[in-house]
Order: sequence, then structure tokens, then C-alpha cells
Amino acid sequence: MNIEDLKKFKNYNPDLKIRELKNGNTTVYIIYFETLCKSNTINDFILKPIYDDKIKSLDDIKNKLPSGNLLEINDENTLYDNLYSGFTIISIDNKFISFETKESLDSGIIAATNEKVIKGPKDAFTENYQSNVGLIRKRIRSKNLKVNEYTIGTSSKTKVALFYLDDIVNKDLVNKIEKKLKTMSLDYVANSNYIIDAMSKKNNIMPTNIMTERPDLTSFLLMEGRIAIMVENSPQVIIIPMFFSDTIHTIDDYYQNSKNVSVTRIIRVIAFIISVTIPGMYLALTTFNQEALPTSLLINFSIQRQGVPFPSIVEALVMFLIFEILKESDTRIPFVVGTSMSIVGALVLGQAAVDAGLISPIMIIIIAVSSVTSFLFNDNDLVNAIRVWKLIFILLSAFAGLYGFFIALLLFLVKISSMDSYGFDYVTVDGILKSNIQKNGIILTKKFKLNKRNSVLTKNTERR
Repeated sequence: MNIEDLKKFKNYNPDLKIRELKNGNTTVYIIYFETLCKSNTINDFILKPIYDDKIKSLDDIKNKLPSGNLLEINDENTLYDNLYSGFTIISIDNKFISFETKESLDSGIIAATNEKVIKGPKDAFTENYQSNVGLIRKRIRSKNLKVNEYTIGTSSKTKVALFYLDDIVNKDLVNKIEKKLKTMSLDYVANSNYIIDAMSKKNNIMPTNIMTERPDLTSFLLMEGRIAIMVENSPQVIIIPMFFSDTIHTIDDYYQNSKNVSVTRIIRVIAFIISVTIPGMYLALTTFNQEALPTSLLINFSIQRQGVPFPSIVEALVMFLIFEILKESDTRIPFVVGTSMSIVGALVLGQAAVDAGLISPIMIIIIAVSSVTSFLFNDNDLVNAIRVWKLIFILLSAFAGLYGFFIALLLFLVKISSMDSYGFDYVTVDGILKSNIQKNGIILTKKFKLNKRNSVLTKNTERR
């Protein structure tokens, strides 16, 4: 253990503070993480006694500090463990002691608003940059956790931090992201979306990064070999890369029984398929390919459509637009009246449209089912992507029947298969065939949950 090693360690940990104090002929080093420690405690109990009295050795400092919060340090592991636990390290002549100065990171931390927590911690990232860094550090207490800090924005001077685990992460990915951040030229950075827009050159419909307010999800994905980007004044952290399988995964999956999670993920897959395809499939079968429907069902559909003056495509587009307006209004209006307004609006408008003979009941059911199933996903970028693909399926199916439906399906499969997420394939054959990845695809096994990492991301696949 020596000060020079700690100074090298600081190169990848900008929130680590090393203060060098001269007291006569004695040099005292004060080392602490400003994101984990309480500055008032350091000033009152450590700095003030050093400035006021002549200090020649650690014993002199020990006599000035409360013994209940004082710990001896005899090895390097203890030193780093204490640093990550919110202790301040005091060093003279390469001898070390630690004093507890832990900051309460739970104070003022609120639950995530966009990501519902079923099981797991309730804390969430806020606009406070220092608190956000501390929320990750209190979960990952490893010296392999590297934090590279950048200042982006010629006017805003916004701090942007890059998090990764040095012993797990793909170094090529780190170099690629660092290059993009260093060469980024922006006047103003308001939140994380500014960074994403500047880094992404391709206009992909599907999201290629995860945006999260949850520190437990961020920490888990860092341990998987991914990279986290934290932006000052933003409560969302960017996680890259993202794979298509991440659309059906949540952090709560790892807090529940593996068998129950597997069933839930199957439901999410079915919901995704229904949300995207069912309006287009209905239009294709009722407009061009009636022979594919059972006679009794076709007669029932025809009876319901009697008196409706508009073709099915107009019905579908009108109802699609109405439901999207209701969803958007639910987001924008105050929370107290938002839910009730959307429910009442949907019921009143739907029933009124049917009574007026403008819309058939089956079309309302189809569009409603398609919209409700999209609510299983809380990622706004993913929901928007579902909306776009749903519209593509509707238009192609309405003009070409089942041929148009399968053309839309082919376009979807080709698009996601050709996508990449920061150099990683969005969907890969290897991701389907490799056993250690397959065990955390749709099906989650207990073995993967505890013992394996994704081999696409890292060579260090074994958890200890």
C-alpha cells in the first residue's frame, strides 16, 4: 500500500479525492470518495484537528478522533473495502487508518417513476450527479469499477461519466465509446437523450440502448459486461449495448423464481407479437383473404360491419389514431385525472362510435387488444417502435392482403437481423444456439441466473 498506487487509482475514479496537507514537516494525506462521504464530518472531525494541532504521526490523529468510528488498515483489500464503504482514509508515511464518514444516500432518493418496482430496492436515480454515482458505488465495491469523466457542451459544461468493470468489459467497446465521447461537439447537453442522439448515426426504429432510472438494473448490467453512461442533471442512465432479447427482460426477473419468470417472458413475447401483427392480420383476412376464415366467423364479422360507411382500412386508421391520442393525453395531463380520463374517453368514444354506426365493434376490440398488449413494455422507445411497425403492418395488409402481411413480416425480420448495437449484432444465430445465452433468453434457468454471463459481451463468463 502506498500513496502513488492510490494516485494511479484516481485516474479512473474522478470522485476519489486525495488531499495533501502539510503540518510542519509532516505530510498528511486525506483520501475519500466524495460521492460516498459526508463533507461536514470530514471537515469537523479530521481537517479541523489537523489544522489546529501539531500532528507528527498517526497516533496523534487517533487521539483526536472518536475511537468508535476508527479502524486500523493492515492490507490493501481492507483499504479499498473501507473506501467503498464510505470511510475516509488518513495516511502518514504510508501508514493508514480509516474513519467513518458515510453519507446517507437514501435521504431524498425517490422511487422510479417510469419503471415499476415489484420486488427489489425502491431507490432511483435523480438529477443529482454525485448521489447517482454514489448509488452505483454502494452496490459495486470493486476497484475494477472504472469511472471516466468528461465535460461535454461548450455552453452547458455538462459532466458525463462512463462506467465499466475493467475485468469483465470488452475493451474494444470501451475504446469505441470513449472515442465518440471525446470527439462529441455540442453546445448544450440537457439530458441523456442529447448524448444518445449525438452517438447514434443510424436511424433505427428499434431501440439500441437501455434507458433506466434504476441503480440496481445499472449495477446488474455492469456486472454483465456492459457500459453505463451517466449525464449530469439527468435521472436516466444509458446502458449499452442493447440486444433484442432485452425487450422482454426486466431486472425484477432476477428477484423471482426462475420458472415463474420464464412463463412471464413467454407472455411478453406473445404480447409483442399480438401488438404488432393483429390489426394487420385482421385487415388482410377480412379485406382480401376471406376464404381463410371459418364461414361462421366471416358471417359474424359481416353482420357487425353492416351499416358502417367506411372501409376497414379507414376504420383501423381512425381507431389507431384515437387510441394513440388517448395514450398521449394520459401521459400529458395531471396524474390525478389522467387514468380516469383515458378510461372514460376510450369507453365513451368507443360506445358512441359503435352506436352511431361509424365503427364496427370488432375493430374496436382489435385495436384495443393491440394497444393494451403494448402496455407490458415500459421503455418509451420500444413502445414507439411497436407503434411504427404496427402501422406498417396495417398499411401493407390493407393494400395487399396476406401477401402484404408477410412482406411486412419479412421487412421486420430483415431489419432487426441487420441491426447492430455499437458493434454487436442486435439479433444473432449464436444468441439462439449457444447454451449459456439460451438459458437467459425467453427461458431463464437458475444456473444462468447465478453462475453465467453472456458470452457475446465478455470472455469472463463465469461468476464467482
